[in-house]
Amino acid sequence: MKTSKPIVFLFGPTASGKTELAIELSKKFPVELISVDSVMVYKDCDIGSAKPNKAILEEHPHHMINVVNLSSVFTVADFCSESHELIKEIHSKDKLPIFVGGSMMYFKSLYEGMHQLPERDKNYRNELEILKINNEPNYLYKLLKDIDPAYAKKINKNDDVRIIRALEVFKKTGEPLSKILLKEPKDNLLKKCHVFQFGILEERDKLHKRIENRLKEIFRMGLVEEAKSLLKKYDIAEDHPIRRSVNYKQAFSYIAGEYELEIAFEKALFATRQLSKRQITWLRSWEDFKMIKLNDTKEIETDFKKIISLL
Repeated sequence: MKTSKPIVFLFGPTASGKTELAIELSKKFPVELISVDSVMVYKDCDIGSAKPNKAILEEHPHHMINVVNLSSVFTVADFCSESHELIKEIHSKDKLPIFVGGSMMYFKSLYEGMHQLPERDKNYRNELEILKINNEPNYLYKLLKDIDPAYAKKINKNDDVRIIRALEVFKKTGEPLSKILLKEPKDNLLKKCHVFQFGILEERDKLHKRIENRLKEIFRMGLVEEAKSLLKKYDIAEDHPIRRSVNYKQAFSYIAGEYELEIAFEKALFATRQLSKRQITWLRSWEDFKMIKLNDTKEIETDFKKIISLL
């Protein structure tokens, strides 16, 4: 991979129209699209992830969609590893890789590089879950404070996802996670490619309306039926990321009888708006990207002509 080769990041909050814009660009330029979405990677998770339908994907293929099923977990490390291979492959065809999506941690990890961390250890995670159940509240956090006080200080004592991961890393490596994170990350994309970044930012009211309209369509298309089908088809682990993802989390809770369908919709709407808020906060803290609006296609097409000339 030559350092002069360009790639594009196209990111923005949920329901901002990223996929539609990327598809329009793919009609006019020699590009290949790479989805940056932590839910669309899973097969059968179609409606709840607002995945482009089969007809669209056949006409405008996206890499990193329908990669694995729910029997396994697709990690940020998996995404970065596959992304580097895809970049090489797409550049070899003299095409431009466009990474498009809203999973900001995926973008950040690919851009800055990742630390070498061990894979998930299901057996050890089960041991930790048992310890959590059989001991006082925040027991796992107290364990983490003993072995890695620096990392424990940075996270919430109720953040079980990060607590368990930090304990797991220490168990597998013998090193505190805080110490590992001080090391230089590997596979920094900036050292390999020229990264052009575009971020979609729309007015809050306009975005919230798009979010609500899309969610109504997601429920109308059969989110609950899809969630029931997933539970029937797969033995989904309690700590699987899909159980925490927006829309599926609320659908699973409705199926479990925790609340009525109307409440599930309201909770999903609130969660989506909160997700959008976090994505926008991340976007505003990010450096070196060009802010665009959906109706600003002429300007981005002018930029793309210049970028394509670097292939």
